[in-house]
Amino acid sequence: MNRIPIGGTVSRAYGFLFGDFGTVIRLTWAPLLLGAAFSYLYGGDILDVTVRAQNDPTVAVSYAPLQFLMGVIAFVTSVMASVALLRVVVFGDRKPGLVVYLWLGGAELRLILVSILLLIAVIAAMIGVALVLGLLAALTAAIPVLSVLLVVGIFALLFAAIWVPLRLSLIAPVIVAEGSLGVERSWALMKGNALQMFVVFLLTYVPYAILSWLVLVMVLGGDLPAWPALPSIGQDAEAAQAASEAFGKAMEQWQIDFIKAMRLHWPEVSVLGFVGNVVSTALWVGMTGSAYNAVAGERQASQFS
Repeated sequence: MNRIPIGGTVSRAYGFLFGDFGTVIRLTWAPLLLGAAFSYLYGGDILDVTVRAQNDPTVAVSYAPLQFLMGVIAFVTSVMASVALLRVVVFGDRKPGLVVYLWLGGAELRLILVSILLLIAVIAAMIGVALVLGLLAALTAAIPVLSVLLVVGIFALLFAAIWVPLRLSLIAPVIVAEGSLGVERSWALMKGNALQMFVVFLLTYVPYAILSWLVLVMVLGGDLPAWPALPSIGQDAEAAQAASEAFGKAMEQWQIDFIKAMRLHWPEVSVLGFVGNVVSTALWVGMTGSAYNAVAGERQASQFS
């Protein structure tokens, strides 16, 4: 089985973003702008509701259908953009001359279907894990020596929460390249490649995340709330607990103030969100598409074009 080249995959992801920037914009602006426009029209109301829900949680319930609709539109439009760019990375299909791309075909529908099925599986797994951890916690309360099992279970859960998504990270390129549902194929291709993909993900997205945060800070300017002071260490247990609780409340207030700052700059934040969505989509496609080409082989991928 081929290995994912860490440095090469990261460089190809950024190379795709900058080297094919014209193609990226041409194939993604329409679907992503559609999602961004809907978010701009109603996202400000959601932010207002989030602030009001601090005093009246029932307010958020009435806006739940709108939030769900926003999520669906954002997801579907991102799938459209991602599939279009994956065809560029896997097949070299740049659709020259096409200025407006809005298409929901077989590959897009398969990716949406698989995502829904995986979401259902994740929810079922979370319920099962919660039941098991609850049982272990109850047993630990009765038999303290079993606390080791609880700690092991938590670490195993954290490992699985990272490892399983990494093994399934090539579902989208497999769907586009091979026309299958992609789950088994991605699992097989990623055998022995999970650690490499984890490093690739960090090297690709950590710089992007840092830059995005710095730009957001500049956009919010003086309206950005100051970060709460960290609780001091070296106190007795009671004082440490009180300091921790105070910090938790300060963080909750910071989050509310941060949402208010975003609401004040909602037009700028919306533009930044659209640009960030274009960039992050191109990076994700460049990363996963290049990783697929490396482990599946260019010749194998091209036979499905």
